[in-house]
Amino acid sequence: MQTVRRPHTSSACDGRGLYTSFSWSGERILSGFIVDPSDPTCKFVVELLIDGLPVKTVRADEYVHELARQGVGDSCYGFSFPLRNELVNGGLVAEARIANLGTIIGTPIIFGHPPGVGRSNPGPGSVRWLGGLRFSGWLAGDADEPAMDVVVDGEEVMQVEASGWSHVGADPETARAVRAFGFHLPEKFADGRARQLAVVKRNGDNLPGCPVTFVAFSGGLVNTLAALGALESERLRAEQFDHLVPMSVPLSQYHVWRERFPAPRVGPVAMRAAVVMVSAGNMDDTLGSLLEQTHDPWVAASFPAAGPSGFDPKLVREFLDGDAANSDFVVFGLCGTTLTATALERVAAAFVKFDHACAVYGDIDITSAHNSVWPLAFPALDYERVLEQGYCAHFFALRRPTADRALASGASDLYRLFNSILDHGMTSTRDVVHVPGALAALPEFDVDASRPTLAAATRAHLQERGIWAHVTPASSAVMPAVRVSHPADTAKTTIIIPTRNRRKLIQDCIESIQPAIKKRTAEIIVVDNDSSDAETLEYLAAINGDVARVMRVAGEFNFARLNNLAASAATGDSLCLLNNDIKALDGNWLDEMLGRLAGTDVGAVGVLLLWPSGVVQHGGIVLGPGFAATHAFNDRMTGDVGYGDLLCVAHECSAVTAACLVTRRADFLEVGGMDELRFPINFNDVDYCLKLRAAGKRIVFTPHAKLLHLESASRGDDKARDRRGRFERELQNLRTKWGEVLVADSYYNPMLSLDPIPFSALAWPPREMGPRVVARPKPVIAPRGF
Repeated sequence: MQTVRRPHTSSACDGRGLYTSFSWSGERILSGFIVDPSDPTCKFVVELLIDGLPVKTVRADEYVHELARQGVGDSCYGFSFPLRNELVNGGLVAEARIANLGTIIGTPIIFGHPPGVGRSNPGPGSVRWLGGLRFSGWLAGDADEPAMDVVVDGEEVMQVEASGWSHVGADPETARAVRAFGFHLPEKFADGRARQLAVVKRNGDNLPGCPVTFVAFSGGLVNTLAALGALESERLRAEQFDHLVPMSVPLSQYHVWRERFPAPRVGPVAMRAAVVMVSAGNMDDTLGSLLEQTHDPWVAASFPAAGPSGFDPKLVREFLDGDAANSDFVVFGLCGTTLTATALERVAAAFVKFDHACAVYGDIDITSAHNSVWPLAFPALDYERVLEQGYCAHFFALRRPTADRALASGASDLYRLFNSILDHGMTSTRDVVHVPGALAALPEFDVDASRPTLAAATRAHLQERGIWAHVTPASSAVMPAVRVSHPADTAKTTIIIPTRNRRKLIQDCIESIQPAIKKRTAEIIVVDNDSSDAETLEYLAAINGDVARVMRVAGEFNFARLNNLAASAATGDSLCLLNNDIKALDGNWLDEMLGRLAGTDVGAVGVLLLWPSGVVQHGGIVLGPGFAATHAFNDRMTGDVGYGDLLCVAHECSAVTAACLVTRRADFLEVGGMDELRFPINFNDVDYCLKLRAAGKRIVFTPHAKLLHLESASRGDDKARDRRGRFERELQNLRTKWGEVLVADSYYNPMLSLDPIPFSALAWPPREMGPRVVARPKPVIAPRGF
């Protein structure tokens, strides 16, 4: 156990007996702490003075690791002051004083003489509660740090190692990738009791942020209160709690999850099934699982292998016209696939519920080299992912007339058979149904050998639709993948970049995108929002009329308004919304985005954004975590394939960030652009994408274009104290307008958790697991004042 020490009486204690510190690392943050040992409940307000002039005031209530080690009060007596660049190079003097009293804290600092060497250190690490029994954190220092102890209420529970990655640091010049860790506590701690957790290093030190107070309910608070016969009003409050503090378990515990949450029974369904299995797998495994089906009647056949997923369509038609002549739907899959006991029952029920649907597919399980089972939890129909991954073609069902037409078209492999039903576009989003929860476990199959088959199927489908594209096999891990490259539209594009001061940011951004600009007809509109810095004004004057068109917009920063004004003045058919803290890595990113926008049903396209540390900053936006929206794959490094290979293939999502977003100007104006009133700073991109989806458009994320993003470098953190109120208002507006879609994202599986790291854990319990289709979001518009 860690030894608890009281602070020594030393130079750190002033004449009033206060325990204080004030320091500067040589970078842009001054920090310190102030404690009154005789009254540890007291929290002081600290004033920063530069050359004797007051600059800022803050409340000293930040966590201080040094005080935690010494056992001082609640350890939250710290303060910090971020500084502008120009203040740290002029030989100025900084003082920290108790506000209104003038008592000096620590020793004044002369900026011209920084202590130590140059790079900022964001601390030794951190721990945070993600909700339920899930925690995450990061650790500075060597990557080979030994395992750390996890202690709950004084009891050593488990050990954890920092084996992942995270991005830390607010300053884009000093932020970096650090080793990260995550863990779930045993379920016994989900007992509704308030508990405290600490992560302890081998030297006995707690990581900053410890102890962490948490509470968790087995199965969620809703189920806990239901068992107690709680009132309806309490149930509604519990639902809100479960949205904000969801329970989850690691993906490695999928075998436990399946036993706890078996697929729901739907009862007898009066539909006859035919089962067609292809390839060289072991049909005995499939037959054994068919004999255990809860659905009857069915008839099955296997067909000789013709490539990884190929078959002779003539032989299949003979089977359907003979033994399976009375079938209502046909299930297709790979020989050796083992069906879950309720698979046919749930497929039949999905066809009954969606009586116009032509196809049904479900989630699948895969087996690792060590025979452990892992879930591939899919979205509702994702056309882009069908093209580049064929993700739902390994096990699916077609209504009998649809199967007959698909086989008559000459389709001779599972990928082409499935995508052929989309050859003439979809008449409705209700045409293809997704059943959450595994319908089957796939046998081992040759992913590498399947890529050319998938490429040929995708190419044939696009040709049938009259769409020219270059289709090539691509690298992946779990499933085959291809890359579809569409020719970019030659129409003019307007790139819109809002900015204020920060000459280096805007200059680096514009210089980095020049190779892409030179490849096509494009204009740049820089929206200058009250820049006052002389260097910035000089630069903007130099590029105006030549490199870019500079629009001057006065007033408070309103990101939505700046983009709306520029969109109204744009001359391009397409708009590229771009943050001034974006830096392009090559000259091909714009072509890739505009190529994805070529489909008339695509409303917006987003790209893979990386922090300079190499950690993914944006991999699409997932709705639901924290009853809000969050970026996917912030826990992955560049080069990672992502869950289900999602960082290898283009796919659809509910929204993408406007830090780099391409859309048609006509669509932008048609849906009213960005909402300047409800979402001036935050969530305007989420709201815009959802408005496009409500109009029937698809939102596409492509990992085939990568750019750097110094997120919020130009305006800081929106969750900082001075901006938190505005952020909370905009979050409430998002929940009010789009609350229904926040709890049911069509592109995020209800099996997956809603804690802050999407695609990394299982929801406990899962959300609604009934058959579903891609649903158009329906906004709720509150009157002004509500």
